[in-house]
Amino acid sequence: MSQGTIDRLRAGYQAFGRTGEAGVGFFAHEFELRQASSIIDTAGVFHGKDAVRDVMQELEESFEGLTMEPEDLIEAPDGDVVVLIHIRGRGRGSHIEIDNHVAHVWTFRDDKAVRCLVYEEPAEALQAAGLSQ
Repeated sequence: MSQGTIDRLRAGYQAFGRTGEAGVGFFAHEFELRQASSIIDTAGVFHGKDAVRDVMQELEESFEGLTMEPEDLIEAPDGDVVVLIHIRGRGRGSHIEIDNHVAHVWTFRDDKAVRCLVYEEPAEALQAAGLSQ
């Protein structure tokens, strides 16, 4: 994994935080997002360049004021990148505040994202990527 790819991923999160849009040029045609979620109905596997947009649209239908702040990007021994995320928001129906830490594990091929695994527990993501906390 090159530092350039990590920098692009960091910039992608920053741009997403400002605009709410995921740059589709970043994703491989066969991109796959695997979301395990007990919070809302977005559990499952999403395919294609619009997978992130589709999941975020569903999240934003459930939460208002939703923010996702990447706190750390860590390269795993196999070249994957683990992104530790601080997520905040408020349930649209319940008005319950959420303040959680989750993790994304990204896999790249030829400078394109081919997979993102979403973990509700950062420790599980770190372990899956061969890292310790």
